[in-house]
Amino acid sequence: MYAKLSQQIGTHVRAARHRAGLSQAQVAEAIHVPTLVFSRLERGKMLPSLPTLVGLCGVLRVPVDFILGSLALEVPASERPGT
Repeated sequence: MYAKLSQQIGTHVRAARHRAGLSQAQVAEAIHVPTLVFSRLERGKMLPSLPTLVGLCGVLRVPVDFILGSLALEVPASERPGT
């Protein structure tokens, strides 16, 4: 269950970061986590803490619902894992 959720969150975070035109390092610095930690989160290898999730939404300018995947906002195929 957690693996699927972390993959979903990572996919949506990556899509939002690309749309915002930010690097992993820029987002990591803005949310006060090491770049390596942000990279793991974006690759779906870990779940963000609640404060990190809220920070991500602020920096990436997306609602929490988008990151959690409950909105009908489509992630382009080119930004999905494995493509």
